[in-house]
Amino acid sequence: MPNPGGFFSGQPRPLRRARLAGVALLLGAVLISPAWATADGSLEPLAGAVDEHLTLTVEERAYLAELAPITVTPDPDWPPFESVDTDGHFVGISVDLLALIADRLGVEFEFIASRDWDEAIARSQAGEVLILPFLNRTPAREQWLRFTEPLFSDPNVFVTREEHQFITDLNQLDNETLALPAGTSIEERIRADYPQLKILIVPTEADVFRAVQRREADLALRSLTVAAYTLRREGLFNLKIAGQAPADFTNQLRMGVLKREPLLRDLLDRAIATISARERQAIVNRHVNITLVRPFDYGFILRIAGVLALLIGLSFYWNWRLRRANAALRESERSKSVLIANLPGLAYRCRFDRDWTMEFISEGSLELTGYPGAALLDNRELSFNALIAPEDRERIWLCWQQARAGSGTAVLEYRIRTASGDEKWVYERGQIITTPDNGAAFIEGLIIDITPRKEAEQEVYRIAIHDHLTGLFNRRYLSERLDALLLQHAREAMNCSLAMIDLDHFKMVNDTYGHAAGDLVLVGFAAALRQTFRTYDLIGRHGGEEFLVVVTAVDRATLAAMLERLREHLSQQPFIHGNQPLHVTFSAGVAECAEFAGAVTAEQLIASADARLYSAKNAGRDRICTFDPTPDTL
Repeated sequence: MPNPGGFFSGQPRPLRRARLAGVALLLGAVLISPAWATADGSLEPLAGAVDEHLTLTVEERAYLAELAPITVTPDPDWPPFESVDTDGHFVGISVDLLALIADRLGVEFEFIASRDWDEAIARSQAGEVLILPFLNRTPAREQWLRFTEPLFSDPNVFVTREEHQFITDLNQLDNETLALPAGTSIEERIRADYPQLKILIVPTEADVFRAVQRREADLALRSLTVAAYTLRREGLFNLKIAGQAPADFTNQLRMGVLKREPLLRDLLDRAIATISARERQAIVNRHVNITLVRPFDYGFILRIAGVLALLIGLSFYWNWRLRRANAALRESERSKSVLIANLPGLAYRCRFDRDWTMEFISEGSLELTGYPGAALLDNRELSFNALIAPEDRERIWLCWQQARAGSGTAVLEYRIRTASGDEKWVYERGQIITTPDNGAAFIEGLIIDITPRKEAEQEVYRIAIHDHLTGLFNRRYLSERLDALLLQHAREAMNCSLAMIDLDHFKMVNDTYGHAAGDLVLVGFAAALRQTFRTYDLIGRHGGEEFLVVVTAVDRATLAAMLERLREHLSQQPFIHGNQPLHVTFSAGVAECAEFAGAVTAEQLIASADARLYSAKNAGRDRICTFDPTPDTL
């Protein structure tokens, strides 16, 4: 592969932009050899990686051959994701990932040097390079780029001094100072959502952490990967990661491909889909990692017995039995074994690693998970982490990280997948145990099945947010969701359209055919709404025979066209009550956020749609109005 371009002229400057890190830092994991860039600038496959070369058609291979060289321009100053080493070669997490993708597709990437990120963007906009390898998708960039699926999801975390409390919600902080680099997109959101915080703007990424260290600021909000890398590189050992920001602050890193090459984007997506979690872990561990050594502690049985006995309220009983049997060690061991065997759920002891490697697990494992304890010990057949629902794994890891830095105790609720394929909700309470000799950490605790309680809670919630007759969302839930969508519209300039719908002459149906016929019409109309709109659109019963529909990324003309299709369907498919066909029409008013200057409230949007609904009724019903009523229609 060609050399990426040698040394750069001038000093690369720290970058301040909305594009942030996109891979979750895998702290506490055992180091795995990653892919790396060789001295001549070429990329070698990841050591130990699974061979998942894609099977390409003759046309696809011909397309890639004609497209060569596939040019890429990374950011020259964004460690540990992208940077230039002293020999002028591009290195970093994105470079290692590109090695995997190149191996999967059987292609070579040619790195084009840029002085800084601004020049890289300019080269891409001018069509001089095909790919920008690591960036967030924004509406502005979609003007000339097509984006792949995410390569990484990287949360933002709070960085504080050691003595600061752990942070679960920024609302709990009052009058504290938050350090941010100049030009970051997070600043605007923090000022809007958390006005009680003071903002300190500093020139560079390193200055952010130094400001916290020098007590010029109380905390910083940065990418987890960049934070861990910077703290270690700068030797800022009096700082710590004190919590994770809300999920909507998470960064998504993708590859940006010139719009003129849609097939290249599709082939890259196929290659990205083959990259395993283990390969990502190995790559991140190459650049930011902590290796732990964990000896076995033979004193865990006494501690775990005490903890578990306390959890189930039997400690006094068993202490009395143990005092009477203190003369016989064998009897003491037998008593503890009986206690553990009769506990609800399973008792365990595991290493503090990503697999939660079990060193002890009680017989309750078979009933709870469907796997005998022997299958989970030392990950013989599978790890306990493999049982946990993938979407819950990072949350559990972060919770235990916070417990380790705090009280050492954690209480969690999450989902597991049993041997039969069933999903269960479990409750876990555990304590971190640290060995005195070398500080290696273990977890001892209890896991029990709480599926019936969770199912009952979910059913209560479902009833609370749905209309009992139609099964659509009720008015209270519609109001809450609409408020949330409008906040998102204000932050991201995302268009949103709303329709108020009213069944024409519905009282006549009840008066003529009875309320049973009226209920049949309401239920049938609700079903027709579901068939007309997308599964993720917001559809609900606003009250009586009124319905409300909210769609995102759609203007009012498109929403009106969707309603016209529904109106046409109802004209051809009457509802049948007994042997009597019931022909039903509706009137609707449509409004959209883009009609309003600045932020719009739910009341304003509904009022606009409602006025147009009555304009449609005044004009003769069975129609859809998308414009404000004129004096003639009032």
